[in-house]
Amino acid sequence: MKLYSLLLTLSLISSNALSADEEANAGTEKTASAAQSSAPMVERTEPSRENNLRQALSSHPDPSTQVLQLDTGKDGEQLLGYYLTEGSGIPQGGVIIFPDELTHMDWPDNLNQIRTGLANHGWYTLAVFLPQPAQAPLPKRTLPVLSPIKPTQSPDTPQDSSTEPVEAQEKNTETPSDAATNQQENAANAPAEAEAEQEQEEKENYQEIVARLGNTAFEHLKKEKGVDRVVVLGAGTGATWAAQYVQKHQEQQNLRLVLLDARDSKTENAPRLLEILPEIKTTIIDLHHSARRSTNTNYSENTPERRLRLARHKRMNNFHQSRLPQANDNWKKDNSWLFKQVRGMINTYIIKAEQQSRSIDIPSEEQSNKEQAPG
Repeated sequence: MKLYSLLLTLSLISSNALSADEEANAGTEKTASAAQSSAPMVERTEPSRENNLRQALSSHPDPSTQVLQLDTGKDGEQLLGYYLTEGSGIPQGGVIIFPDELTHMDWPDNLNQIRTGLANHGWYTLAVFLPQPAQAPLPKRTLPVLSPIKPTQSPDTPQDSSTEPVEAQEKNTETPSDAATNQQENAANAPAEAEAEQEQEEKENYQEIVARLGNTAFEHLKKEKGVDRVVVLGAGTGATWAAQYVQKHQEQQNLRLVLLDARDSKTENAPRLLEILPEIKTTIIDLHHSARRSTNTNYSENTPERRLRLARHKRMNNFHQSRLPQANDNWKKDNSWLFKQVRGMINTYIIKAEQQSRSIDIPSEEQSNKEQAPG
């Protein structure tokens, strides 16, 4: 009996200890769940590629390159650019550089050599950072992820009231927890929708943003002595915005246009080169790396053949096109050859052409009388 009572006492003690542990664990879980429900939901934010790129470009290792951050006249908007003064002592003018999309103003393949090389030969160069165009928003999901597969019924088969559509059953069996979850999802989607609307506004005003950046760069170059002409150089899709800027400001500003591997921008409402080029009356230099004979791209809008054919059709005597040699495959050598080609075309069709036009003298009346035949 004593042994039995001892065992009974030990079992009661162990059961009480287990129940106490269970109550403690339950209280801990309730406290954790309450704290988790009361904690605010942190929205997921993705890093901005443009902001990270601007921060990385805000400093330049070369001390001769001046990093500019100029106000464009709009609140909170600044021009970020790399500026170099001319280094030859004989100023030739200024160069505004518009880079390609998804690149920047010091891109090593082309723009670094061009902006530094031209600065060493009498040009004030200012490479402008263009904001990244807004991407098209993802389409909104209108169907559930796993839609139920409904068997097809013949028109003669009577519909049973018990076979109700699955979507209707889901709506009828919605619990309060599901309703709360839907409200949280709608609240979380509200900032995304607002951001999409803001991106749409930025997309529509992208042309105005580029125009303000171009005006700010021109006004900065205008302050320098000896800048009587400005060459606007556009690389890739930047050629589209460079051409549009020259087309709109060619009457008020002394501008020239240089296109480097030009192609149309895919931004919504972006202009087209084939529509802008005939309206430009100043000098146009079109440089490209395409092959001599294109096989399947002759009828594309971005091919140099289409631009040359358009210039001949419109009798654009101000249009000059040249094919550049293919890039050097040796990575140990720099791209100085590209700068030499660009500088050679600028010297031929801009500097020397203007000097020849100014050197043409109209014969005076006395000289024309002396040159007449006797009698």
